[in-house]
Amino acid sequence: MKTIYKYLIMGTAALSAVVSCDLNSLPEFNDADSFAAFDMTSISVNEDAGTVTIPVTIASLEPKKAMVTYEAVDGTAVEGTNYTLADESAVLSFDGTVRTQNIVINIKNIEGYTGNRTFTVNLVSAGSLNLGYESSCTVRIVDLDHPLASILGSYAATATDDGLGSQAWTLTLSADEEDTKMVWIDYITPFAVSYPSMDFRVYGNVSEDLSTITIPCGQSLALYEENDPFVLCQYLGEYKVSTSGNIVMTTADGGTTFTTENGIGFVTNEYVFNGAMLLPGTTTWTKQ
Repeated sequence: MKTIYKYLIMGTAALSAVVSCDLNSLPEFNDADSFAAFDMTSISVNEDAGTVTIPVTIASLEPKKAMVTYEAVDGTAVEGTNYTLADESAVLSFDGTVRTQNIVINIKNIEGYTGNRTFTVNLVSAGSLNLGYESSCTVRIVDLDHPLASILGSYAATATDDGLGSQAWTLTLSADEEDTKMVWIDYITPFAVSYPSMDFRVYGNVSEDLSTITIPCGQSLALYEENDPFVLCQYLGEYKVSTSGNIVMTTADGGTTFTTENGIGFVTNEYVFNGAMLLPGTTTWTKQ
């Protein structure tokens, strides 16, 4: 029921812009304003999933009968090559007993690495009902044959902070959309975890044999104050930092663990410390 409540609230909010200016009366959802919409505007699916289901809900006071038609529009994914509609009629038939039905898309697993692909599913019509604002859903097919697939994912990270002692947190390595030898690292220090609304990703370049990740220092990240960005640095110990050079993570334990001899930290300039200062030689990432 949470989904339908969401749509009813959306419908009420939309009506508030056109109803009477009587501030003592609350806008009411009228069944004449019933509409069909996607439950989500984007979804990701692995290329080996077989199918992906995309929910469509009718928002109304009472369940409605409706014929909702839809279409798939190619992006970088091509119909027939990367995906097909499970129901070629592209119609959802609501008989008045249910509010939500699923569009089912067949996903084709292509051998070899072709990169992530996307396409869009649009609601075309809903008969006598309206179409809601969320009438388009983008589907992202995730290619699992990425050259860096074996090192991508979540890692349990540990390190010793110069002031706070032992630290443990979770970071992720994700692929770059264009460069197959680059990874993006979320939460390279526990300090970054404290600011989930800020983008603290840094990039690293992966060696051909996947044995090292080289992370350039000096990367400017989220703004702490105007014109005062966080900058990734090497922490050399004894409150000394360097925003030049690289932080190099080296594989161990058959590639399931990365370690570094460098210290890692963030500064806002060469004289002000703002973030965890991980001591040299203490950082370890272990794949989860």
